[in-house]
Amino acid sequence: MAVALILVTLGQLTILAVEFVIVAICVVYLYLELETLLAIFFVFGLVFTCVYAGWIAVTKPIRWLYPDRTLSDRIAHDGVADAVESVGEWLLSSQVLMKWQKSLATLLTLVVGLFLGFAVVESTDWRAAINLQQTAVLVGVLAVLALLARVVYGEWTDDAAALRELEDSARVPEDPAVELAAQRAAVQARVDRLARQVDVPSPTVVLGTSSTPIAATAGYRPTSSTVVISRGLVDVLEADELDAVLAHELAHVQNRDAAVVTILSVPAGYAWKMVERYEHGAIMILAGAVLAAVRWSVAIVSRYREYCADEGCVAITGDPASLASALETLDTELEHRPAADLRHHDSGAAFSIVPPPWEEHRFFDRTRKFIDRKLLGTHPPTENRIERLRTHV
Repeated sequence: MAVALILVTLGQLTILAVEFVIVAICVVYLYLELETLLAIFFVFGLVFTCVYAGWIAVTKPIRWLYPDRTLSDRIAHDGVADAVESVGEWLLSSQVLMKWQKSLATLLTLVVGLFLGFAVVESTDWRAAINLQQTAVLVGVLAVLALLARVVYGEWTDDAAALRELEDSARVPEDPAVELAAQRAAVQARVDRLARQVDVPSPTVVLGTSSTPIAATAGYRPTSSTVVISRGLVDVLEADELDAVLAHELAHVQNRDAAVVTILSVPAGYAWKMVERYEHGAIMILAGAVLAAVRWSVAIVSRYREYCADEGCVAITGDPASLASALETLDTELEHRPAADLRHHDSGAAFSIVPPPWEEHRFFDRTRKFIDRKLLGTHPPTENRIERLRTHV
């Protein structure tokens, strides 16, 4: 756990340092070449504005003279006419020409602004009033903090997308049948009773029609969490086993495990943003190393939190044997499920309270299993969890 947290912290500090250096270099470049850049942008802006204004001056009369057809219709119907007709229709369409005044005004404002900026920097000794080192450091820090805040906000508000993914995996219908709604209400009553025992807000239960046993929790705050379960899970478990599984998910809510994993995933999100912005080989290598370290760290912490949720279930129900029995039942259920059905429900099986059975590969099977289950697996081995629970009996 401590090693995982250290790796995540080092990964985050590394990419923040790289981002800071890149921004600082950009500030220094602007400091040295501002006049040249303004001149180049002014020339390109002026040329583009003139071309756009010329295009408007030509196309407006054409549309006025030929409101229903393009000029290409006046050409003999040969291959050239057919080729240019679709382009002509788009160039002369009312949608393109509708807001030309606003577009032209924006371009003229930009050109004038660039010209005034160039005139100011050329006529003043602005560099004497700026400390290059302090400015580079300040802008670099502000840029890094702004980008970090954006990534954190994006990760923190992504719980709706995670919930949709879970609901799709469990096949939650938009308009459930009466029988399914009654079954969901019964499960909700169980969760409400368990939540009152530990004095935590009761999460909302949604029930899907999938036959694959699925139980997962979405939501970073206990007051807005949702427990997604499948009909396959409800049908295969006894009443005490179902209570144990629900208590396990409630322990995840109580421990704020989704929020913990989200915080640990922030460096990975930041690394992806860096790759999208810079698309440089060195950045990709560095980001890849950070992503690998973060994924391994998240797997370590997730496995630990699964053990904690098992302990939380025991504390809520006082019945470790029921959870051990439920884990054994679900593991057996997934093991005996037909391979085609497992592939069809692959995403749902990944969200199951127990990991899906291993599908053997023709090549490097042991290596793949070691990486996927030992290094990067988010669940500890089910037999280990059962053994730990039975020590409480």
